[in-house]
Amino acid sequence: MSGWGCPHSHNDRCNLLHLPCEPGIKGCVLYGQFTFSDPASPSNEAVERRRERETKKEKKEDLPRGD
Repeated sequence: MSGWGCPHSHNDRCNLLHLPCEPGIKGCVLYGQFTFSDPASPSNEAVERRRERETKKEKKEDLPRGD
């Protein structure tokens, strides 16, 4: 079995945030980049907001221009 280890984590603490390591919290390099299995992860909400913005942008670009 393999796993992933964060290069910023040392002894279960984040060297970037100086907090206990919680993958996906705001400020984490993973925040907003991935959907986590924990539905309460703040990253999940950020990912969903980004998807909504991208969808709105795509729809706006698809509208015919009145040139």
